[in-house]
Amino acid sequence: MGKTIPARDALERLASFPTFTSGSQEIDKLLDGGFRAGRVVEVYGSSGSGKTQLAMQAALHVAARGERAVFIDTEGAFRPERVLAMAKARKESTEGLLDRIAYVRVDTAAAQMDAVRAIAKRKDTAEARFVAIDTFTRNFTLDFPGGKNLQSRQGALDLVLSEIARDAFLHGRAYLLANRVTFSEVEGEARIGGRTMEQLVHCSIHLEKTRDGVTATRTSDHITVRLGVIDDAGLR
Repeated sequence: MGKTIPARDALERLASFPTFTSGSQEIDKLLDGGFRAGRVVEVYGSSGSGKTQLAMQAALHVAARGERAVFIDTEGAFRPERVLAMAKARKESTEGLLDRIAYVRVDTAAAQMDAVRAIAKRKDTAEARFVAIDTFTRNFTLDFPGGKNLQSRQGALDLVLSEIARDAFLHGRAYLLANRVTFSEVEGEARIGGRTMEQLVHCSIHLEKTRDGVTATRTSDHITVRLGVIDDAGLR
């Protein structure tokens, strides 16, 4: 049975957690200051919209503060040399930076769940304050393909999201879940995972490519900010 605490204590616990910059002032505005420990943020968009860049630069800034971060990679998109290049472009010290970012590669939905559960148990990740999962839904769409597996896929997503929310609150970690999109002529870009994702994260940010760069929209109230192009420093 889980530990019971008064709701006031839960609120005070959340308020005591730190907030970490995303590396973009405009996205920090949408997140009311940045990625707050104890909360789960979804960032979704099409290929090339900046999801992985944002995940890497957020991990960079957490590590630059002397904290530990975890990058769970489902696609092989993590590039440590890119993290160092962004750090140099942002005039951040690279000394020990990569030592404070733990990298985990997972290729199945089960391995992804195990990786989340292992964070609190492993000596090198137990104190991590930030976790990025990129791309969050990939393994679930591969392991539970098509409409016939929709119920099983959504149930598996629900389970791992609940585990993530629990870990975020109990251990004071901020989570960034980079997500893919599907496209239809009626709805345009829509996140994979649909209502399950929408209901189980604290905030969702939709990144979209434009001719001038990237826009970021907070889906709860449709507030949109304009970002520059992705450059040596990442996504500003």
